[in-house]
Amino acid sequence: MKRFAFRLQRILELRQAREKASLAELGRELQRLTQENQKLGLFRGEQDAQINETRTGRAESFTAWTQTANVRYLQRVGRAIEFQTQIVCHQEKNVEAARGRFHERKRDTQVLDQLREKKRDEWRADVLREEANILDEVGSRRKDP
Repeated sequence: MKRFAFRLQRILELRQAREKASLAELGRELQRLTQENQKLGLFRGEQDAQINETRTGRAESFTAWTQTANVRYLQRVGRAIEFQTQIVCHQEKNVEAARGRFHERKRDTQVLDQLREKKRDEWRADVLREEANILDEVGSRRKDP
């Protein structure tokens, strides 16, 4: 009996390697997105803390200089939040692009994998047919004498 050999095995292995690489890329992009979202959360937390501090400071007497400094600081934090929001949006697009590449490569791999399974099933059917013929031949030889 011959062993099963898939002619396109090398191509399947290459496609599996590309799929694995694109999955790793998707993981890196998701990790970057998480980091950028954490930065955005920090900026928003800083903004909320500064607003709360300003509100509690209004109950006390404070100088105009402090109020001006607080407003300027809030403006800078607001600009940082806008910038970070743009970075997060850009990173989300990168994640979606990486996800699309991964799904495309996964589809390519699945097509070859399905072909391999089909060929393996055909091989099994051939092996079973060959075994049945051998068993029939052995059985007919025993009955003849």
